[in-house]
Amino acid sequence: MTPDQLAAQDAATKAFLAKKKAKAAARRQKGEEEPTLGMTSLMDIVSILVIYLLKSYASDPVVINPTAGQKIPFSAADASIQDGMPVFVTVRGITFQDKKLVTMDSEGNVDSSMVQNHLIGPLFDAFSEEADKAKQLAENRGTEWEGRLIIVGDQALKFSTLVDVLYTAGRAEFKEYTFCVIRKA
Repeated sequence: MTPDQLAAQDAATKAFLAKKKAKAAARRQKGEEEPTLGMTSLMDIVSILVIYLLKSYASDPVVINPTAGQKIPFSAADASIQDGMPVFVTVRGITFQDKKLVTMDSEGNVDSSMVQNHLIGPLFDAFSEEADKAKQLAENRGTEWEGRLIIVGDQALKFSTLVDVLYTAGRAEFKEYTFCVIRKA
């Protein structure tokens, strides 16, 4: 290279470096930009949340929260619980629609004044009222009422009490019964 070419290249390098320094100085004085979300990004976020919530909600048709002190029995069954109306039967009482309807005596039997020929009076009234509402709702929707009841029983529950509850449910026109159990690992 000739001395003139070296001088021209040196001048071009100096010009490039000066331009680079000027850009850096301008960037430093400019300040930080405020990040913003566009409408498309927000719609993507909302769509993902809605899909996640629908997927989570659809996976469990019924959420069972046992009453205090209730011990749900274990089982090797692997069928998932189906949608229905839960009734909680413990050694202390029977709860339906968040109302304690029946109390038990100290031995875990239904109070004899509430039972007549296996029919538990207050429980039958609540079952009948709820069945009528559910039938009306199914009729308005144009579907058939399934009449499914979910029995959430206690491990220490007497069989005679369970028979009384099932007989009462049958008289109130519940046709299907599902027993809530905890799956063994």
